[in-house]
Amino acid sequence: MSMRWRRNAEAPGTSLRQGALRLAPAVRAPLDRALERGALTLRGYDRVLRVAWTMADLAELDRPGIDEVGRALHLRRGLPR
Repeated sequence: MSMRWRRNAEAPGTSLRQGALRLAPAVRAPLDRALERGALTLRGYDRVLRVAWTMADLAELDRPGIDEVGRALHLRRGLPR
């Protein structure tokens, strides 16, 4: 992903959730469900999207798919203590 920022961490959440960078509904579905359940805040949602975009970049993909979003969400949830 490259727009007006150099790193995915600098990408505004609104840019990731709207317009050309918005992911397909099926790809966003796990994030949307976590947000609806209260398991994820909107800030956390944006952070997961940034990590998913980074994973896609590392894999040389055009955009994140369900696998990248799922892995990023798993990382966000962390390991049980």
